[in-house]
Amino acid sequence: MKIHFLVYNIFGMGGTGRTVLNVANYLAEKNYDVEIISVFKRQAQGFFEIDPRIKVTVLHDTVTRNSKGKDVKTKVANQFLKLPSLAIHYQDEAYRTFRLLTDIKIISYIKKINSGILITTRPSFNLLAVKYANKGVTLVGQEHLNIDIYPKRLKKSMLKNYAKLDYLLTLTDDDTVEYTRSFEGKSVEVRKITNSIPKLESMVSNLEEKTIMAAGRLVEQKGFDLLIESFNYIKDEFPDWRVKIFGFGRDKKMLEALIQQYHLYNNVILMGPTKNIEKELAKSSIYALSSRFEGFGMVIVEAMQCGVPVVSYDCPKGPSEIINNNVDGILVDNGNVKEFAEKLALLMRDKNLREQIAKEGLISVKRFEIDQIGLEWEKLFEDIQAHT
Repeated sequence: MKIHFLVYNIFGMGGTGRTVLNVANYLAEKNYDVEIISVFKRQAQGFFEIDPRIKVTVLHDTVTRNSKGKDVKTKVANQFLKLPSLAIHYQDEAYRTFRLLTDIKIISYIKKINSGILITTRPSFNLLAVKYANKGVTLVGQEHLNIDIYPKRLKKSMLKNYAKLDYLLTLTDDDTVEYTRSFEGKSVEVRKITNSIPKLESMVSNLEEKTIMAAGRLVEQKGFDLLIESFNYIKDEFPDWRVKIFGFGRDKKMLEALIQQYHLYNNVILMGPTKNIEKELAKSSIYALSSRFEGFGMVIVEAMQCGVPVVSYDCPKGPSEIINNNVDGILVDNGNVKEFAEKLALLMRDKNLREQIAKEGLISVKRFEIDQIGLEWEKLFEDIQAHT
């Protein structure tokens, strides 16, 4: 059975794309027939490695598209690009990046798939699959954020229509319980399959560098403003430590202003995106996850794999299912900026403690390696095969 993944942009640095590739690369290695359908391509080179055995289909390539063409097709497409999306839910976080043209391309491609498994990776895609997929296709919806953070009307549409999926995959126990309760008596099967990391011979940090690392989109969700405020509390004790924040996003100017406000321009650096997060983790001594909410917290797992102790807010949902508090990481009451600063300082002062937590993390993180999580995906496909 062919396996199709529908994703927003497989070439970007986002966590969803990274986790999809972990699974897709594993499946290609196991000789599954895999296609990744990427709605967008906005950069010539992708951030992460794609196994050459995977078929990659791009629906809207902004890199090579010639928008100045004089032919009728290009002119019509340009007109459709001026019109807002009618198919993507208006409360989807990325709604404004979709246009009527991308609606047409997504729906047309979904309708072309006549068999196999279609795995959709964000609420709007899950809803489109339910509405437009052919009957012979098994529909697997993935949730990469927790249910409670969605706006009211989007959440209502999800709860109404997800029951028409064949399977709904969640990342956490809490979401599994909540969705299972919501779909009691419905045919959709809810399963928890967490995100995974490749089994790599990762570069492990020596924990000598006076560097705190953070990474993600520069948006409110990731709470980098809270991280900057936390470091402001301890900057006088640790003037030679640096906070490196990797990523890009709409809040860059706000974060730059905050850095200036607290006179942290010698300590907090917005690094831009990185293609090699493992390399940067290996040059860090602490990882700080300051998110207001998460779907899972993939980067916590990546930090553990590189032997970097993590300080994380106990935000909904995910970190508490990854971290055993004060054993293989440290959890802080969600949004408590002062406590976050205190826990960072605790690790900054004590290299032995950093080493102890990192050692435990290297052991516990093995449960998230793709060799383990991949078996759960294969079991899913076996069950689908048995019921078709």
